[in-house]
Amino acid sequence: MDTFIVPMIPPPAMAVCGASPVALTLALLALGPQFGFAAFAADPSAPDVARDITVATQGPGDEAALKDAQTAPATCRAFVGSRAKTATLSVKPAADVPPEALAGLHAPAGLDLGAITPEEIAMSILAQMISHRRQGQRLAQRRS
Repeated sequence: MDTFIVPMIPPPAMAVCGASPVALTLALLALGPQFGFAAFAADPSAPDVARDITVATQGPGDEAALKDAQTAPATCRAFVGSRAKTATLSVKPAADVPPEALAGLHAPAGLDLGAITPEEIAMSILAQMISHRRQGQRLAQRRS
């Protein structure tokens, strides 16, 4: 008798904060799961179970979601917003958002693909997360 062991590694969790069209595309239209992410919509006050967090609140709740995302044990944080909005938050952060909440934040979220539609933006965010997740794996493979 032969015994085969197949490791069952859970997919990385991706929290999506907000209810914008980009957030809905990432979390509810199953774009994330198609690329190996366990995507779920997250209350901005509780994104602590994911290693990848995307803040796609698009206005209301930006500050609270960014603050909570900073305290979460995530390895990749992204903010869906224009460069101008990110600069505004960086220069004049809200009273309850510490400046370090913006450090290490991918903003605007996603790889620069020239994306316009929510689906394209969501795809660019996933591409950035895949790149971030696989970076260490590619380096390890090159060394062996």
